[in-house]
Amino acid sequence: MKNLSPAQASRSLFLRLLLGFAIVMLVIWLGVLAWIVGETRTIGARVETALIKTVARQILAGVRPLAQDPGQAKLAIARIEQLQNAFFQEIGAHGSPPFQVQLWNREALVYGSTGLPLTEPGPAERGRAMRLQVGGGDGWSSWTESEGGTTVRVVQQRVTGAGFSEANTGFYLLPVLVSFPFLLIPAWFVIRRGLQPLTTIVGEIEQRSPSDLAPLAPSSFKELAPLVTSVNRLMQRLTDRLNREHEFLLDAAHELKTPLAIIQINADSLTQSDDPARRQEAGRGLGQGVARATHTVHQLLAFARSGADHEEALVSVLDLSELLSTRIALQVQLAVERNIELELAAPPACLLPLHRESVTALVDNLLDNAIKYSPEGGRVAVELVAEADLAVLRVSDQGPGIAPEFRQKVFERFFRMPDLEQSGSGLGLSIVERAAARNSAAVRLEDNAGGTGLVVEVRFASGAALDR
Repeated sequence: MKNLSPAQASRSLFLRLLLGFAIVMLVIWLGVLAWIVGETRTIGARVETALIKTVARQILAGVRPLAQDPGQAKLAIARIEQLQNAFFQEIGAHGSPPFQVQLWNREALVYGSTGLPLTEPGPAERGRAMRLQVGGGDGWSSWTESEGGTTVRVVQQRVTGAGFSEANTGFYLLPVLVSFPFLLIPAWFVIRRGLQPLTTIVGEIEQRSPSDLAPLAPSSFKELAPLVTSVNRLMQRLTDRLNREHEFLLDAAHELKTPLAIIQINADSLTQSDDPARRQEAGRGLGQGVARATHTVHQLLAFARSGADHEEALVSVLDLSELLSTRIALQVQLAVERNIELELAAPPACLLPLHRESVTALVDNLLDNAIKYSPEGGRVAVELVAEADLAVLRVSDQGPGIAPEFRQKVFERFFRMPDLEQSGSGLGLSIVERAAARNSAAVRLEDNAGGTGLVVEVRFASGAALDR
């Protein structure tokens, strides 16, 4: 889809509203027209019925005294038909057909127009409107009146069935064609005036620099107030995120400054010193600096990924028990080097909706911290259990633990407990917390029941998926 500028988008919205107004007016007109046509058909049918009923009664009253003289009766009816035809020609009735008449005198047909049925109307037809087939068509109405053995049937072709004709089409269309432009002009003015506050907001946003995320001024129009509020909330969220990213970059630069300085010092010693012992010591320091810098970079990347904005489609059903087994197997070598025992207690399967990359970072950092801070010959226990509707992951170590007053601070970026001998970046638990939030889980720190050490507990929702 082609990207539109705000001005083009505003014009496009204006044209769509104007077109929508025109369509609504057209639909209303069609509805009114359908109602008028329906009413016209109903009223026309009633008028036709009343007309042929009146004509039938008038003819019966006029020819009944002549019923015994068929010749005089024929002349009278013929004269009535002539007068009726002349009447329709004079008033210019659009397409109104002439009447056709039949006269019976005691079951004998005295007079009949061409094409009408030759059977005398039965009692069921007398005094009511009927439909007849004349000349192969069924669009005919009749009315029968009978008195003293004399019966008159008047038949006329119906003219209200179609609703439209060449003569009345202009009657319906002309008012719409004349009034439509006069309706669009005020509609154009009203819509344009109504969109003016929105155009003003668009212009204000367009004039801002990319770094200006200040909130918009409140709108005096209650219809636009929710839009302005939503835009201001979005700007506030962007401002908060940019501030966090700025702080993160500053903290990352500060954290990398120390290992890079160590690398620089030891590299200078390697290139400038001729003392073998000094060069060997500088080589060890250089390796330690590179290792520390590499670890910090890896942690920074893991921290960024743990809270990245991923699409919901990346969340899939994973077996947490299998994931724990796989990640523990990758940590075995590190545990063996420090003579630390790793234990896993988990059900055969634990299916949960998880984001694989972030939950992997969560598990890896919990295991890495537990192994790193446990003393040599210690024990790290990993347990996955079900509690109510939760799946609870617990990682226990035998390290120094975390004092209660620091259990909130340790989730901050680059925060490290004082007097720790182990090296680190201070990002491990920050990664764990962000990854847990990414997977709708909560993290809690507790003392190890064995007396020393720390228990990190992660509580995942949908624990009912555990296969016990």
